[in-house]
Amino acid sequence: MKTICLALSLFAFSGIALAEEAKPAPPVAAQPNPDAPRPAPPSDVTAEVKAGTGVEKREVVGEAATFPAGTTVWVWSRVTGAEGSVKHVWKRDGKAVWTATLNVGSKKWSTQSRRTIPKAGSWEVEVQTADGAPIGTVSFAVQ
Repeated sequence: MKTICLALSLFAFSGIALAEEAKPAPPVAAQPNPDAPRPAPPSDVTAEVKAGTGVEKREVVGEAATFPAGTTVWVWSRVTGAEGSVKHVWKRDGKAVWTATLNVGSKKWSTQSRRTIPKAGSWEVEVQTADGAPIGTVSFAVQ
């Protein structure tokens, strides 16, 4: 009797193992190709972009091209003609390090994102349409 129970247990266990092995692996997410051509924005979509130490009454304050390390840098953009959302793509020394997706509520809309930057470097924030077309940029340095 013990032999039969043991045999059934092993059979059941091996069946589960086989069922788990038969499951397909989850698909791997495609990585964006940085060398792929980017879409062109519609001709009527633009963004005015500025960097500063804050935003008050929908305008940037403390606008500068250089900030001390440890500063929270705000990037403000006034987007015209975009619908749905835009992206602020933060790049340090030419490499994308963070992206903020921001809602756009009308044909003329201001929005902002911010980062506290602890170390020195050259920074650029590119404003893109939802599909990745560049519509504006601002560059600054952190020392």
